[in-house]
Amino acid sequence: MMPPNPITSDTSIPDSLPDRILLDRRYDVELLRRDVDAIVSSLAQPSYFYYSPIPLVSEVKAPPEHDWGAEPMLKGCPYLQEVFSGFETEITSIRLMRLEAGAELKEHTDPTLDAVHREVVRLTLPVFSDDLVLFFLNGTEVPMRPGELWYMKLSDLHSVHNNSSNERINMSIDVMWNEWVERWLASNV
Repeated sequence: MMPPNPITSDTSIPDSLPDRILLDRRYDVELLRRDVDAIVSSLAQPSYFYYSPIPLVSEVKAPPEHDWGAEPMLKGCPYLQEVFSGFETEITSIRLMRLEAGAELKEHTDPTLDAVHREVVRLTLPVFSDDLVLFFLNGTEVPMRPGELWYMKLSDLHSVHNNSSNERINMSIDVMWNEWVERWLASNV
């Protein structure tokens, strides 16, 4: 007897996923940084204290067909437009997550941002970071590097420690659970 196909069976793929998955997409760090620099330099209030999420886009039903150039925060950001159009699921939110040099996000949970709920899944794309920025999930470090795309089970305890003298900027991409997301996560385990 053949074992059930883990992607199409009735088994619960989200429950069997590890708490972190390095996904099979790598992005050009210089092009990411160019576009993110353009966004940050265009902000009316570019400075901030401690932690600052910057909303870029919300509620994109069909990313491959979406007019990304019409999004105010993405004008003049051709590489980010290309990156986002590659998602085959609804994108509920895209934000830049800025963390000041020397700042720390205490251990916390984001109760609904993981595959277990089969609703919204957060993906993380580091843009500006270095070896002194430490992200911990369930007490162990997630070795994220700029240009890598990660899934993490953020309903579990996690924290960030920016021990660097530079700000850290990650991009959070919140996507809706669908068959494409399920297959993609399962194929990267």
